[in-house]
This record gives sequence, structure tokens and C-alpha cells, in this order.
Amino acid sequence: MKIGTKIAIAALGVAGAAIAGLAGKEIHRILNGEIRLPEGFTYTAHSGCEGTPDNSMEFLQKAVALGVPVLEVDVTVRNDGTPVLLHAETAANDEGLLLEDAVRYLSEASGSVRVNLDLKTVSGLEEIVRILQAYNMQDRCFFTGVESGNTQTVKIDAPGIPYYLNAELNIMRLDDEGYLRSLAQEVQRSGAVGLNCNYKYASKKLVEVFHAEGLLVSFWTADNKIVMRNLLTISPDNITTRNPILLASLLAQ
Repeated sequence: MKIGTKIAIAALGVAGAAIAGLAGKEIHRILNGEIRLPEGFTYTAHSGCEGTPDNSMEFLQKAVALGVPVLEVDVTVRNDGTPVLLHAETAANDEGLLLEDAVRYLSEASGSVRVNLDLKTVSGLEEIVRILQAYNMQDRCFFTGVESGNTQTVKIDAPGIPYYLNAELNIMRLDDEGYLRSLAQEVQRSGAVGLNCNYKYASKKLVEVFHAEGLLVSFWTADNKIVMRNLLTISPDNITTRNPILLASLLAQ
């Protein structure tokens, strides 16, 4: 998510305090707090999970083998318009794993895994949709990386594919119901199914307000036990992690 410099600095400070500065009593609360997950809760294997290379076939194979409900890949287009898996806004014609190869593999290897296509550009959406439809994967995919300025492009070029909205959050107002309700209304107007944001912006009030408005909330990228456990106590709809084995073990407790 693109955020302003001031918010980024504040967020980094809060994240550091959230782990290094926690009192023993607060850590005990997090590790022993009640987990109440909403119906349909999922967790997502971040690209490159469990030490695999980002956006690689090895990652896809690992995620499928682990049985994760959702996996995330970064999608961009080469200079010739071919969609590929790569964490970049543009790609040379020899860069990136072909999206078609990835989608073909997933369609054959799993009948259930869903795919978060994290868009690094909104160019090439029509070709992306063509590929998804060719392998009957359109109903198992959704977009993230969508911002308010390009929602119309997504609606027109990729009709019927759900997407989460990325939005700037004020780190100082995460418990301000009026502010959060205004943010939820912005997400609704965008046509998105919910909000996808960094775990540093997580608050119970945010989740409560969005759920009251019928919207989903997804947090990324939670990679250690305390952060994961804290998120699980505030009932989001999805948590994205590079360590899905650890998260799955917490859910099984």
C-alpha cells in the first residue's frame, strides 16, 4: 500500500513497539486471547512463503502442497503485453513466470485453492481475464493492489472479478468510529468487496465498523506468532503470511 511519509514513519514506530516494547501482561493477553473468526475466514500464503522464491513455480507447488486456502502472486505485464508473475510495474520480455503457466498449473493441481492476484499495474487486464477464463479459474481469483484512482479500469476491463481496495489510513485514528465509517463508505463507493491493508493498521474497531457495513477486511503480512495471534483476536476475514505453517498451527490450537 502506498502511504505518506509521515504515516509510514508512525506505522513503523507502532510496529516496533508492538513487538519489542510489549509488557509481559500484554503478551500474555495476546497469546491467550479468545479467537473468534468470522464465517468464511481464510489465510493466504504470501508469494515466496516458507523460503521459496517469490512468484516462482516452486512457490506455487509449495503452497498447493501445504493445502493453503488462498495464495498470493504479484502480476505485471511485459513490454509486449504478456501478463507475468513479478513484483514490478513493468517487465522486460524475458522476465517473470508466465501467468498462463501459473494458472494452468493451479487449475490442474488443485480444485479449490483461490488466488489473490496482486496487481502491480492495471494494464493487460483483458488478457488476464482471458487466461483465467481459459482455465475456468475466474471464480477462484480476485484482485488486490487496486487503488481508488483505477477502480473504473478494473470494473471495465475485468468485469465480475472481485477486488479489495488499497487505501491510505491515518495511523492515529484507527479507533475513531466516524473516520472508519467514512473510510468504509469510500470502499463501498469504489465497488470493492473490502479493504486490504498492512497489519500495522489493524484495530478491532476497524474490523467491527467494516463488518457492520458488510465489507471484508484483510491484513498483510503477518510473519511472527505475536502479530498473527493478535490479528486472530480481532476477527479479520483474511490474514496473509509468509509463514502459513505457523499460522495454520495457531488456528489448530
